[in-house]
Amino acid sequence: MKQPDPRTTQQIRRDLRYSTRDAMLFSVMVGCGEAYFVAFALAMGMGEALAGLLGSVPLLAGALLQLIGPWAVSRLGSHKRWVVLTAGLQGLSFLPMIIAALMGRMPAWLMFVSVGIYWALNLGGGPAWNTWIGTIVPGPVRAKYFASRSRRAQFMLMVSLIGAGLLLYIGKRHFDGEGQGDAYLKVFAGLFAIAGLARLGSTWCHARVSEPVPMPEGQRKVPISAFLRGPNAVSGGRLLLYMLCLTMCAQVSGPFFAPYMLKALGFDYLVFAGLLCCSFLGRVVAMPLIGRFAKKHGASALLWVGGLGVIPMSAIWVISPSPWFLICVQFTSGVMWASYEMATMLMLLESIPANERTSVLTTQNALNAAMMVVGATCGALLFRVMGEDISAYHALFLTSASLRVGTLILLARVHMPKIAKIRPVVFRTMSLRPQFGGFDRPVVSSIDDADSVTK
Repeated sequence: MKQPDPRTTQQIRRDLRYSTRDAMLFSVMVGCGEAYFVAFALAMGMGEALAGLLGSVPLLAGALLQLIGPWAVSRLGSHKRWVVLTAGLQGLSFLPMIIAALMGRMPAWLMFVSVGIYWALNLGGGPAWNTWIGTIVPGPVRAKYFASRSRRAQFMLMVSLIGAGLLLYIGKRHFDGEGQGDAYLKVFAGLFAIAGLARLGSTWCHARVSEPVPMPEGQRKVPISAFLRGPNAVSGGRLLLYMLCLTMCAQVSGPFFAPYMLKALGFDYLVFAGLLCCSFLGRVVAMPLIGRFAKKHGASALLWVGGLGVIPMSAIWVISPSPWFLICVQFTSGVMWASYEMATMLMLLESIPANERTSVLTTQNALNAAMMVVGATCGALLFRVMGEDISAYHALFLTSASLRVGTLILLARVHMPKIAKIRPVVFRTMSLRPQFGGFDRPVVSSIDDADSVTK
């Protein structure tokens, strides 16, 4: 039985305003901070193989903290308290990098620890936030509200990303012109300070939002074994296996596009930011069209479009190093990955009851992070063996594309359920990634509470 909402209309509107501000400030943190972690590591002298791993290995810490999130929520007796705690600490996690940028040095191990803490706190509060936001936004306005919230967050993300790239570009030219070399690292300190303050502002917004139902009833914790072998195993289990294998294959090359652009090709920070923005823009532009395509042709057709479309995306990078050519590649890649993610989330979320979705996605995130680490580690080893030059990058890109072809066998085995009503999922952009456009997590409550009918 659904618990009644004790809030007045005025309180609901106030909650929605602060939730939107939280999304916008979170986007500033991503655009000024997380998007430049790998660039910062390279500027501090980290090797290209290690810098590539920095973009994937720390995510495992976040995935593991997600698994203890339900215990923490239970101890605190509130989803909101856990979200506010993790968000506030995440804002403070920028401090070591700010200090290091001002000092001009940072050991590789400390960089990994700092980014690992960032991701642990970033992803650790995700499941609790998903449950909490479901109690904040009334069902009748969810579709409209989440669409508006997402647009504003996307705008702030692109503005902060390009603005940060422009500041780094100007700072590097200025200090290089004065013969001060690495003095431009202070620009990173400023950007990370902005990112940290933005997250602390986001935390304040969280604190201002009410919690009408601290511990919603009916939420179920589902062991992954039950999902893989239970009544949803045909549609969910095989789909999950395909998703994990494709993640591993893509991550053989995925974390190394940033080092490739900044080191091997020698792009400046403004070009780097522009290319990141293009893949993200591809996702933003494509999402409404993808939703309409799914409604007309079904999620299964969309999955085949995305599953086939992402296969050659890494290999195309070896054709030309021209930024103008890569702009087109990045935009197309963003569209293809958006198609894949929308289709997989539609099928995954619609194949399980509403009160089990957060639990299943939490476990899926942990498995996904593990596959990211496996893929990235294999890529780093191959990169080292191949000599760590531009030909080694090309070998990674071609190998990743070849491995993705093999996932078509798993895709063909996925049972394609007929979804009675297609309701496009709204995503939160947790980070920006070359090739992928972003590392997104679904907002579970953007889908209606009523369980979908599949057959």
